[in-house]
Amino acid sequence: MKKAMRLVAMLLACAMVFTACSSAPASSEAPESTGTETTEKVLRLTHPDIIETLNPQTTATNYELLLDMNASLFREIYNPETGKTQFVPRLAAGVPEAKDETNKVWTIKVAEGYTFVDGTPIDAHTVEYTMKVLNDPKLANRNSNASDMMNGAAYLAGECEWSEVGFKAIDDYTIELTYADDYEPENALNVMEYLGWVGACIVHPEMYESCISEDGMSCTYGSSLDTFVASALYYPSDLIQGQYLELTRRTDEGGQMQADIFTPDRVEYQCVTDANTQVQMFEQGLIDAVVANQAQYDEYPGARIQLRADNMGFYINGEKPSNDILKDVNMRYALYWGIDREAIVKAVYPTSVASAYQYLTIATMPDPADPENAKLHYRSTPEAQAIRIDGHEVTQAGYDKELALDYFEKAYAANGGQPVKVTAIYSDSSDAYKEFAEVLQSQIQELFGADRFAIELQACPSATIYTEISREVMNFDLCFSCGWYNSADYPWNNTNWVYSGPYTYNTQYCYIQSEAAREEWDELFYRSALYEDKRDAQKKLENCARMEEILLNDACFIPVYNRGYRWFFSDRIDPLLQEGDIDLEFCLMQAKFN
Repeated sequence: MKKAMRLVAMLLACAMVFTACSSAPASSEAPESTGTETTEKVLRLTHPDIIETLNPQTTATNYELLLDMNASLFREIYNPETGKTQFVPRLAAGVPEAKDETNKVWTIKVAEGYTFVDGTPIDAHTVEYTMKVLNDPKLANRNSNASDMMNGAAYLAGECEWSEVGFKAIDDYTIELTYADDYEPENALNVMEYLGWVGACIVHPEMYESCISEDGMSCTYGSSLDTFVASALYYPSDLIQGQYLELTRRTDEGGQMQADIFTPDRVEYQCVTDANTQVQMFEQGLIDAVVANQAQYDEYPGARIQLRADNMGFYINGEKPSNDILKDVNMRYALYWGIDREAIVKAVYPTSVASAYQYLTIATMPDPADPENAKLHYRSTPEAQAIRIDGHEVTQAGYDKELALDYFEKAYAANGGQPVKVTAIYSDSSDAYKEFAEVLQSQIQELFGADRFAIELQACPSATIYTEISREVMNFDLCFSCGWYNSADYPWNNTNWVYSGPYTYNTQYCYIQSEAAREEWDELFYRSALYEDKRDAQKKLENCARMEEILLNDACFIPVYNRGYRWFFSDRIDPLLQEGDIDLEFCLMQAKFN
């Protein structure tokens, strides 16, 4: 029955007919159940991009998927009683405990009895090994996470031994975490956030070691099922790259972390990129949830809108493009003011919110009058409203044709008045990205003249697009289908744009063009996150506004919209969360089955 369902789904997607299901190798097989058999709860979904790696230390996408099969000390879940998400212990036996009021040293108890899916025990030494290889300076893993630890930055730079880093298994089930000076967290929640994201998920020591190259510079852990061992409540029981992924719930005693929170027995992900095909599958009862943002589904019953905490738009290569006009700040301003965001959203993403802001329209900040208990809507503050782009007032629409043409003429003249042709790459993972790229191309060429500024579109594999635009590679002119995550609660506290110091990603793609602006951004970030302004809500608000102003004036990114998804769910499941929730996708693995 499982093969038949997969075949029908993929025929609908006009994809390859499956001829067989691959079986999970010994390292990924779960022990047989010893309990009473009941009706299997199968969650059936689509996914546009399955799956570049199962390794939590190197992944750049699919965070939630990897969290389902890779265990961390803590994990964020949805609490139906409060209507909010929260971090709770996962492999940990309780919340972190501070040694004293300085919050410099914390102890974390690891729960006893948990194992990898192959039966290998999980203890404090497993967690320490994971942190050591995650931050190995030779491997240079994307999700390195040592910066906050004592001597962590030095270890990442290859300047000290791991024994000198403030992360230790002091006995079989106790971790002691010592923070670097001025990096002390404000509370236990900050510690759980630090150790509760995908990059901090544990890896199987023996399997990981076997996957490290002879020169120690690379690791193939998680590149396939037979180089991966799951450690969470679910394990990947079937994987056909780019086509199908199946997660199966563990029934062995050692795999029952948070078993009372997550509900499916099995999850089937079909790789389907076409939005209309996904809706057809939903209507035919082949999947249990679907995103349908197209206008023809405006009156479709049962919709719930999920707001995403990210900015979507496009990137400009202002460092080494094929034509120097893209280095000109006037060209960047021309593109910023020349985008009709409302028209784009109406045409391509009707459930999203058109926005020319770098920070979210829904962003909040602690209220300086009562920072512990109250929040302000960031956009309504005098600090945010005072932001200017080259002296011009910032608005949510951000559309001014005359201003855009004025800036373009300056850039065009400075470029010698010669016709320009540039290439814009876009992700091939969905038809919506293609349509977005085509609408942008049309708007820009119509405004500036295709005879003077021509854009050639080029599809790019979704798994490599962020590599192409990374600071180290920058193999693009324009990128029309990317964005960056921005916290709705702490908009200033984002490492995407950091250039110097321990919070710089080794594969970062967000960059600020002006060297002076980079230095100012970094200073404001570190003052707000670590140093003198850390506990001053008013200063952080002021810093936040200035940081956004820097991005609007000097960043390579042109914001277009805050992403919103319109979800529909089958009668088989109740997703718990309500319309408008930022974290609506959390509902899927916690859904109640009817």
